[in-house]
Amino acid sequence: MILDSGICKVYHKTNTASAGSKPVWTDQLIHESYYGELNFETSPARPTESREEINTAARVRILQNRTIANHDRVKLISFSSAARPEGDELFEVTRAWHGTDGDSGEAITDLTLEVVKA
Repeated sequence: MILDSGICKVYHKTNTASAGSKPVWTDQLIHESYYGELNFETSPARPTESREEINTAARVRILQNRTIANHDRVKLISFSSAARPEGDELFEVTRAWHGTDGDSGEAITDLTLEVVKA
């Protein structure tokens, strides 16, 4: 797959508060890569008591980084002129899959994203 949709910046949420204080979260950049958009399907969320609800807003493929995990934050900067500017939308990783691209053999990470801030 060609990664030509834009640039993906991945951040870990880091607590910078002193011990015993209320958490103060900051985003620390851990990875920057080109990304390609993947196809996905949406379905209605039906909240239940005993399971986590997932609402997918985007799926992207980036060069592999095995430190990316659930609840990391993502900014997508699209190369499309019709897209929103950087910093306008923030996503949270709900699933990270690390593997190999079937076409090229390149090590990749597929991210399933949910909008945190629009």
